[in-house]
Amino acid sequence: MSDSLRAESESSSALRWSLYAGGYAFGCAALTAFLLSDLLGLFAEVIGLPPVAGMPLLATPALVVGAVVWWALVERRDAPTYLRGAAFGLLTALLTGTLWTVRFVSVWSVEMLTAGPVPLLVGFVLGAVAVAGVLVGLPITYARRRSRRASDAAATASSL
Repeated sequence: MSDSLRAESESSSALRWSLYAGGYAFGCAALTAFLLSDLLGLFAEVIGLPPVAGMPLLATPALVVGAVVWWALVERRDAPTYLRGAAFGLLTALLTGTLWTVRFVSVWSVEMLTAGPVPLLVGFVLGAVAVAGVLVGLPITYARRRSRRASDAAATASSL
């Protein structure tokens, strides 16, 4: 396989895996949102999301954030390590949570973010999704590492 074809193949593989990671992050974020739906349902209502679609809408930013973070941390560095996979999950979860916190502030103002139990609730949710994010990053890293090993073995066999 020529170097240019290999580089093109690796580039399309990196893009494909980044999109997989975004879809995977969305699925995991939607599952987490449904598990925390009692708390997040109130949050969705407060920021004006429709009650029927609130949980999937809360997970939607993870689709884009997950793809971008995966590409930046794992694919661009060409090293799908478990540490980077855990960092992918953590950053995706925290950035998604931060986007919704910014949305809350844009609706209710910064003062409301500091009122009563709100900081505790925000901290609890961000903490829960951070832990979930770290755990979520590991399986996709495992899959990517297996995929890379299989493609490396195929490339070695074809060059013989």
